Amino acid sequence: MIRVWVLLFGLAGCASTPSPAPAPRPDEPTTLNRASIMEGNLAGLNLSLTPFSHLGGSISPVRAELLAAERRYLPYLLKTTLTESGFWGAVRVTPGVDVTAELNCQGQLLAASAAVLELQLICRDALGKLWLDDRFDTRIARDAYRQSAVDGPDPYQGIMIRIANRLADGLALLTDQDRRRLRDAALLRYAQTLSPEGFDGYLAVNAEGRMQVQGLPASSDPMVARVRRIRDSEYQFIDAMDEQYRLIYQQMNVPYRLWRQYQYEFEDYNTSLGDRSAGAQRRAVASYEVMLATYKRYQDYKRNEDELSEMAQSLVRALSPTLGQVEGQVVELTGNLEQQYELWRSYLLRLYQAESSPRAPE
Repeated sequence: MIRVWVLLFGLAGCASTPSPAPAPRPDEPTTLNRASIMEGNLAGLNLSLTPFSHLGGSISPVRAELLAAERRYLPYLLKTTLTESGFWGAVRVTPGVDVTAELNCQGQLLAASAAVLELQLICRDALGKLWLDDRFDTRIARDAYRQSAVDGPDPYQGIMIRIANRLADGLALLTDQDRRRLRDAALLRYAQTLSPEGFDGYLAVNAEGRMQVQGLPASSDPMVARVRRIRDSEYQFIDAMDEQYRLIYQQMNVPYRLWRQYQYEFEDYNTSLGDRSAGAQRRAVASYEVMLATYKRYQDYKRNEDELSEMAQSLVRALSPTLGQVEGQVVELTGNLEQQYELWRSYLLRLYQAESSPRAPE
């Protein structure tokens, strides 16, 4: 009993000077724009997301452990929203910038808590054009976690819908010729990673710093056919890596949402104590029912925090080996996903360099 009383007085004291919460954003549409039948029949551009980086700053040891898994969870949540919109071809989460994709997006977590999510998202296409460089933020409503069952929409879903709608608006501005040009550029940039000298003349940088397609190798060129075959193998490999991120997302989904719910309720209770006078605080603490209910919420919060901490460590430490297959050879890669991706890229480079490179255009 003494422990409970000490805990509650400690919470009340900590809450006496709560940090100011950001003002809620103005109401914005949270309905996901979806592709029409005609738009869905168009060959969609491929879009890849990398795990979000973190702004840094002082965080608790437990929070630091969770962050490693959270950085992978949130881009996959965005990926599911983009896929659901129907505007895109393959949407993947990859350990590094995906040289095969027509559009790459990288995010930075500025703030992430049960009540607030702020992130910066930067998206560039295969020609280097900047599609998006904006800050997205939201304050989660008080009832969002209570209304959201474990299999319902994530309370962070609203911000992901806003991002997906912005990217769909950018996609709608492209003509068929623009899309073909981006596909050609993505193929040429991929070919350059395998043979910089052989494909260097096909892309040039203009005065604005943007790339332009100067020409295309002959479709009958055997080395181009080889690039396409290796790229197909790369697609299969990054799909396998994307599956690893899906497993992280699925395993984190329920405990991460519950942890945020308990965190939200706990911090909300602390704030309500901080808003009362000292006498009102003493009366609230003296309520046996309030005391037990709050302590139970704290126990649930700590239990989920411990589970998430253990899960975060195991997910980053013990990811499954990934199998890649190219030119009839099966390659097994181990280590974390970033290490596996680097090993795979170096393997493909050595494989391609064993062959002669095509000539650049005259």
